[in-house]
Amino acid sequence: MADFILPDRPEQLLRVSFDLPCIVRMLDEMALSTEQDDASDEGRVANHFAYEITGSRFARLQSETWKEASGPVAHYQFVTGWACLDVLTRATPQFSIIERNS
Repeated sequence: MADFILPDRPEQLLRVSFDLPCIVRMLDEMALSTEQDDASDEGRVANHFAYEITGSRFARLQSETWKEASGPVAHYQFVTGWACLDVLTRATPQFSIIERNS
């Protein structure tokens, strides 16, 4: 589960959660900009932050045993103005708006 600040709604957060095991990586956006990756930028849209990525180096380098045991996994990437959250899982992300003090 990860909570993201909604700039136009300071009292609320966008919560993204996965109900199955996952591998997670957090990067500073500067590190992301220097990472060499074979994944295509096709489909990237300015001012959007959630993507499903295919062919990424991050996904390819994970344990084959884990990927086989987990079933077919997808790579989800959440890019904010200052950080990047990568998630590998077979679960579908669930999005919800929550009150900030929940």
